[in-house]
Amino acid sequence: MRERLRLSDLNVLFVCLDVNHGTIVHRVMVDVTTFRNMGGNPLLVCRKGSVLDRLAELQSIRRFHLDQRGGLRAAYGLFKLVRSLVKEKALDLVHCYSYNPLLVLGLALKHESRIPLLYTNNEELSERYYPFWHDYFVTRIDQVICFSPAQEDHVQEILPLGVRKVGFIGAGLEPPRKFQSVDHKGAWRLCSYVSPDESSIDQYIPLFAALPFLELSGEKAVLSLITRGSWYEHPHYGLFKRAVLERGLEHQVSFNPKPWGSDALVDQHLFVSLSSHAPFEEHELEALLHHVPALLPRTSVRTHLLRGGSLGLTYQIGDVRELRVKTLEMLQNYQAFHERVKHGAAELMEKHHFENYIDDLFQLYERLALQRLRFALKRRRPFASKS
Repeated sequence: MRERLRLSDLNVLFVCLDVNHGTIVHRVMVDVTTFRNMGGNPLLVCRKGSVLDRLAELQSIRRFHLDQRGGLRAAYGLFKLVRSLVKEKALDLVHCYSYNPLLVLGLALKHESRIPLLYTNNEELSERYYPFWHDYFVTRIDQVICFSPAQEDHVQEILPLGVRKVGFIGAGLEPPRKFQSVDHKGAWRLCSYVSPDESSIDQYIPLFAALPFLELSGEKAVLSLITRGSWYEHPHYGLFKRAVLERGLEHQVSFNPKPWGSDALVDQHLFVSLSSHAPFEEHELEALLHHVPALLPRTSVRTHLLRGGSLGLTYQIGDVRELRVKTLEMLQNYQAFHERVKHGAAELMEKHHFENYIDDLFQLYERLALQRLRFALKRRRPFASKS
């Protein structure tokens, strides 16, 4: 038997049931396309018509769709698919990005000692994991991948897995092309991120409510809303524009014509995150990498990312008063925050660099596949006959 497996030897099933734009969907697409470009054979399970499905179609990725209604039909479809691939010997590794399918995958692979099961976590597990009922399936996981060391601690507290089965390998981001380097002149410039398919303004209302009271040294703050593409292509641009006009904020809120990235972030003083969908959001890290101090919703992962208040502050999501107070505090101490972020960004980039992430991920694929293969061969080896 060869001492090393190559990526081109592997058929990997990627499983993700997220339907909207977000950190996980972007991570799946990066992993799948990079794996394919390095010679591997990726297969993708997703929901038909989802953002992930459309993106994968553009990249000509082979896809399998689960029942749109979810529930037992979708679970049975996934179980049947995995068993079919196992029977055809067309499956070497499974990488799952959603917690719920893990239960089906754990059952389908429980007695398949040759196939590793990986899980990338970006969910609040305490709301999903039920001891006793889930233990039988979850213990089949070979490795949990986290975006933050704080996530590692959370996973180890919740799931019945050994410490060596949970690891942090970064977020896999490309280095910025430009960095924020502006001093404060004129109005204070705040920015916030809007997902390309965001259909509700509810999470932005606290910032809209606080904005008229954000004034320092006679200068009012202005807010730039940034999305991934063009605002004119955003399906709910009219909803956001109407919300701004109804609150009389048309002179303080603008829709940035530049898409999310270096060009849009280089002239911003402060990034304000309003996202509460997941423990980790890559656009929050991207703002820091561009040397923009950040004000983030309070979670253990985000507190760790900000080094306990060195690179930015946290607030309770939905609390208008605390949002206003923390924003003014950061603007009053802008130079200090900016200098710390400038010096801290290099270390963050080293931990979350794309090349380091991909190297660690694919080495993990090869190592786990080889370990599982050796284990399976050892179990199947017949006993030596007695002389």
